[in-house]
Amino acid sequence: MSRQQRTPWGLVATTGALTGFGHGFAAFAVSALLKPLAVDLDTSRGTVSAAIGLGRLVAGISSPIVGRITDASGPRWIVAAGMVLTTIGLGALGFVQNEVGLYLAWSLLLSAGVAVGFTVALDKLVVAAVEHKRGMALAVRFSIAAVVSSLLVPVVTVMVETIGWRQTCLAWAGFMALLVPVPLIWFRAERLIPPPVPGRTAPDLEPVPVPDRQRMRTILGRPAFWIVAVAFAVQAAVTTGLSIHLVPLMTDYGLDPVFAGSLFGAMILLSIPVRLLSGFVADRVDAQILPFILGGLLVLEGLAIGSFALAPGFGAMLIVVFALGISAGAPTLLVLVLCSRLFGDGQFATVQGSLMMLQVPGTMAAPMIAGYSYDFTGSYVSVIAGFGLILVLGGCLLGFVRTRTLQVER
Repeated sequence: MSRQQRTPWGLVATTGALTGFGHGFAAFAVSALLKPLAVDLDTSRGTVSAAIGLGRLVAGISSPIVGRITDASGPRWIVAAGMVLTTIGLGALGFVQNEVGLYLAWSLLLSAGVAVGFTVALDKLVVAAVEHKRGMALAVRFSIAAVVSSLLVPVVTVMVETIGWRQTCLAWAGFMALLVPVPLIWFRAERLIPPPVPGRTAPDLEPVPVPDRQRMRTILGRPAFWIVAVAFAVQAAVTTGLSIHLVPLMTDYGLDPVFAGSLFGAMILLSIPVRLLSGFVADRVDAQILPFILGGLLVLEGLAIGSFALAPGFGAMLIVVFALGISAGAPTLLVLVLCSRLFGDGQFATVQGSLMMLQVPGTMAAPMIAGYSYDFTGSYVSVIAGFGLILVLGGCLLGFVRTRTLQVER
């Protein structure tokens, strides 16, 4: 295998590892911080969840901007800048003394850093660097991120239990600082050029002067785009709301915190075969079929999660963990492949950034709803039932997508 053939897959692996270390901490390991952080600051789970939810707002607002910059200038410097901002946010989080400090450190600095450095820009890199088998490339990227995250959750849980949550944040800030040179060295322009493909005159990561606004207006004017956006937003909201509260939920039912963290890690690990299977399928099916596959997955996930409300207990909790593992594995990958097929590559990061911005209301509200529901009722049962219901409705909504009407000239 030549260097030109190896390099894109090396980039794919690198993006997966970086996402696991950065986004994995903010999205999954935070569950291990929720309880001790609330106790230390003498506040409620709802308040901590509100800070996390506001962070989703900051990330959502940042995403379209990040997408436009990435489409225009490439990912190298924006990924490095996001990693630096993440490092600063983690360091600040280790010194917070009140709720205002929590909002500043988590909701603003850390959340913006993760959005800038570990999501849209890295997805764009993978889509542009791998011309064929993009579904599998994204599956490998997300699978590596899942492996790192699955190992990260129990490690962070042990760190919190042994050295405290503040020292854990500071230690992770130092680790992130050590990773900043990676994109500066590895994402150089000459490494981002995929092998020549007939009919393609320039690599997608080559800077373009200005994103095609007319094409974006065409995309945003299609009803099917908004159906996909709503269903994707519902899925993201439910996954976010449950993931943040999953370790507290398990410990409320008597599980040891370290074991709960390990079970959380197993959930993330479960997403790996789901991702690989989804990538395999996405590369081989017509774009018209993808919305129905995605909708079916959301319906099944909603039913599985909703079963907890019927019979709360350890067995039902394992079903929720299993459903979240599937949710963490397939939907995002299928949506990204669908966007690449329908909207082209030049606007990929801008489209993805727009989808992420539209997720903001749900991902911001879901953790707060779950937190305050627990504060007022002493249980997560009712909110899990609601999450299951809206997920089923979101999956059914995808049945109305007509992909032919979405196709635009690349």
